[in-house]
Amino acid sequence: MSTYTISEAADRSGFSASALRFYEGIGLVEPTTRTEAGYRIYDDRSLARLAFIARAKHLGCTLEEITNLAGIWDGDRCGPVQRRFHDLVSAKLIEAQRQIAELTALTDQLHAAAAQLSGPAIDGPCDDSCACIAAGPAPARTEVALGTKPGASK
Repeated sequence: MSTYTISEAADRSGFSASALRFYEGIGLVEPTTRTEAGYRIYDDRSLARLAFIARAKHLGCTLEEITNLAGIWDGDRCGPVQRRFHDLVSAKLIEAQRQIAELTALTDQLHAAAAQLSGPAIDGPCDDSCACIAAGPAPARTEVALGTKPGASK
């Protein structure tokens, strides 16, 4: 098994050395050992854990979620980790779809307002009849149906 200094581990993992020290401080990643001079030494298992952390981070997991996943990951069994990871990613997917629906509705409202505001301005102060105050017709709301995940049994 190869060993790596913190700078080598940082280069190989894509995290900065300060991120590795931070992760150590919160108990997410521990160096395998330290040299007599106190330098952190990481091994291939540490790099695999960092790759796992990077994957979870890129998929939008919070540090708390990653810490929870890493605790399961320490059990040396992939099945429980994969099931928990799947549940987290599925929940994030549902939330992302909800946000997309909200942003789509906002985009529709902005398009309608821009179209309304592009018309001729009234002569005089803004009042209930001008496009600055009077809302145009409300865009139709789009309902997003969310089903159960494939293969889920209840």
